Amino acid sequence: EEKSLEKYTNEESKYALGKHRSNALELVHRVPIVEVDGEMAICDGGGGAMGHPIEYISLEVPGAVEYCKYCAIRFTQKKKD
Repeated sequence: EEKSLEKYTNEESKYALGKHRSNALELVHRVPIVEVDGEMAICDGGGGAMGHPIEYISLEVPGAVEYCKYCAIRFTQKKKD
């Protein structure tokens, strides 16, 4: 049996997104959308050593959902009454 890393097959993957994919986006989408006041969201990934650089996310379009480019947490503006 060959144990090379360069082994390619035409077998159908049992994973929906391919054989070397994670379910990270599926897990992120379980987190509810964060509603913020104003037109700017700030994400640091939870802060501390486990966070990421601060990301400023523009929410100028009411009702639009925007993602943090580092951790994919979703943000939207709170609905104005």
